[in-house]
Amino acid sequence: MDIEFAPHVEEIKKALDNEIEENHIIADLKKLLEYRVPLSEAKRSLIKKYGGSEKSTFRKLKDIQIGEHNIEILGQVVEITKKTFKVKNIEKILFSGVICDQTSSRSFTAWSDFDLNPGDVISVTQAYVRNWQERPELNFGPRSKVTKLTKKIQMPEDFELKKLEELRDGDINVHTQFTILNIEPIDIISKDGSKKILGGIIADEDTKLPITAWVLSPELAAGNAIEVKNAYVRSFRGVPTLNINESSVISKLEKKLEYREKTGLKIGDIIIKDGAYDIVVEGNILSIRPGSGLIARCPECSRVVQKGICRVHGKVDEKIDMRIKAIIDDGTGALTLVLDSSLTRKICGITIEEAQEITKKAMSPKAVEDEIKRKIMGRRFAARGNMSKGEFGITFVAVDAWEPAGSIREHAQRLLGRIVV
Repeated sequence: MDIEFAPHVEEIKKALDNEIEENHIIADLKKLLEYRVPLSEAKRSLIKKYGGSEKSTFRKLKDIQIGEHNIEILGQVVEITKKTFKVKNIEKILFSGVICDQTSSRSFTAWSDFDLNPGDVISVTQAYVRNWQERPELNFGPRSKVTKLTKKIQMPEDFELKKLEELRDGDINVHTQFTILNIEPIDIISKDGSKKILGGIIADEDTKLPITAWVLSPELAAGNAIEVKNAYVRSFRGVPTLNINESSVISKLEKKLEYREKTGLKIGDIIIKDGAYDIVVEGNILSIRPGSGLIARCPECSRVVQKGICRVHGKVDEKIDMRIKAIIDDGTGALTLVLDSSLTRKICGITIEEAQEITKKAMSPKAVEDEIKRKIMGRRFAARGNMSKGEFGITFVAVDAWEPAGSIREHAQRLLGRIVV
């Protein structure tokens, strides 16, 4: 046997229930590698071809990584909802929720009905991890085996009080205090049918965050100062969101926690955070990134599509939209600023219809991007919105943007004040 293939052949043989000659395994493995199939994928393919099954690798939830296959986890289902969607006009049902162990909480998607309910402790083999909103998400597919266990998971009893700005995706046993700025009922479809939950915005003295409450508690009312223990954090669109469920302990505080919006935030201080909600940044536009100008979106999920093909919904009747993706820098750091069509119109004075006309006259979609560059490159803007981190870098999605009055003069004076004669 070739020495370089020996350990891989042994690994494949261990996963098989029948005897396959080594020379056949080596020949098939070499062929796949010649076609530039990654080694890990080639081994999985051969195990499947020969009728075997890989031994799952056990992972704690805090350690799972995007792209991992055939892993085994042990955890407790925290929440689960039922979703119905269409793929190529075929209706499909999936179940999504949150699972936790002693180390972290993670979102999961089950592509079959495994009869899971909140509180179930389960062992899952042959699970895999996908990228969902720039976070690792567990997936239980057709090959996954889900076993319900009678034992309970012993959670660490560490309820150290944390500020909202300290919360991170995956945190469990969260102990924090906040004031509810606003909160509204939301109807969702749970595994057992329609269910009402609460969603809103909370704040302590210097940080705002979204909140989702899976229980209806009288303490959870706008204006109340709240202390909560045994909550968990799950990021949504890159922003940490505090989640409260039946295991959480909620109490109303007598003291007030008054939020005071910080002014003069530095981008350099913001980008070291895991995410940020409802903040204001200010800086100069250094460049306009590709993907700015006219774009096409899927009417079902709003993903950007190419040639009318959505990677989720297939061929669609695309919807024309417009956006700006720009690099904004304040001297302490930089991030990608994303402006939707209404904000693009606000700061550039270009409507979608006018952008289409510009494209038609120039016979090039890049003409709109060039027009955006001409109008805003080098200018100073402020924007309010949310910051998140992902595989495409640090992104700030704005809900408003404006050119600060007198910003150029004031900024110039600050710079001149730093010059030592």
